[in-house]
Amino acid sequence: MKKQFSKILIAVLLVVSLGEGFFLYRAYSVSGDQLEVAKKLDRLEKTVDQYYTGKIDQEQLENYTYKGYLAGLGDPYSTYYSESEFKELMESTDGVFTGVGIYLSQDTVTGAIKVVKVIKGGPSDGSGIKSGDVLVEVDGKSVSDKDLDKVVSEVKGEEGTKVKLSFLRGKEKDTRDFTITRKKVETQTVETKMLDGGIGYLSISEFDEVTVSQFKEGIQKLEKQGMKGLILDVRDNPGGLVDAVVDIVDELLGKGKIVSIKDKQGKEKVYRSDAAQSVKVPLCVLVNGNSASASEILSGAVKDHKRGTLIGEKTFGKGIVQGFFKLGDGSYAKLTYASYYTPSGHNIHKKGIKPDVAVKNNSKSKGDQQLKNAQQVLVKQLEK
Repeated sequence: MKKQFSKILIAVLLVVSLGEGFFLYRAYSVSGDQLEVAKKLDRLEKTVDQYYTGKIDQEQLENYTYKGYLAGLGDPYSTYYSESEFKELMESTDGVFTGVGIYLSQDTVTGAIKVVKVIKGGPSDGSGIKSGDVLVEVDGKSVSDKDLDKVVSEVKGEEGTKVKLSFLRGKEKDTRDFTITRKKVETQTVETKMLDGGIGYLSISEFDEVTVSQFKEGIQKLEKQGMKGLILDVRDNPGGLVDAVVDIVDELLGKGKIVSIKDKQGKEKVYRSDAAQSVKVPLCVLVNGNSASASEILSGAVKDHKRGTLIGEKTFGKGIVQGFFKLGDGSYAKLTYASYYTPSGHNIHKKGIKPDVAVKNNSKSKGDQQLKNAQQVLVKQLEK
């Protein structure tokens, strides 16, 4: 190996300034226990050099040194990104990416990665992949113990290339394999339709940069069709950009607090809505156990301000915030650095938000019971 891992470890242990008063690591003097760790890593390097018969990827070894450090935090949301990995991640937040056209989420307890939604018109649409399928392999390699962002980057790839995805489905855990050709996907995060009685329906699949403009266009479309009430559906929405959800909530509320975020140092940032409320019709918000993060910011603001009625099931319960911090060489550390609070001051992490009206979608019943209940609620409000 060309570089000494002991030197790499020492570099990792040195303080890294991140600006705005943030620091990623404490400064350690390289002595005592820390020196023993460095010595052990040096011995490990020499052992690999002497006995390992496989090919050594120096860059990968370095990256996993840093990844391993952050993995030691035990936080599924904190991870290390090389320069190329970070660029790929940023591409996915603008709503246009090359991939297979599925949304994935990760269980914070089991680490299982499952399909939340298949994007309509995307490469996987019509393939047989279904919501709830648990991803176990990408191109024959296990995804267990991997961070969701890393798995997503493996599923994505160059346009026109193929990827083999293996899923477990149902209680019987049947394995199902699908080979999908990657294509460019322009994510339509908002879908609308007009229901009976002048009830508009608008679903948001995730909060990307394109979502705010798509939301406003969707509202205008429904208003032209005579919308008298609105059902906003964030079921199975795993979250996304804070700025995007704040801009959308600003359209729903009058003047008031939307959410507050408090970091480790106690510094608080408060997001507020102005008085220019563009959506004034009666509102119902559909939620379930997969409504997480940014979806819960929206749900919490609507509930605390009594702006609308939450219908469905208790939300996921992710009340923490991640940020990206530069490490000076193009790489980044994604760290959980703050908690967020609803307008009433509640932190819903690992608790979720209880709906105003609890309704489960029974698989044996016909139709979408949560949607039907929301329609009934709005019809009654409009009759008053």
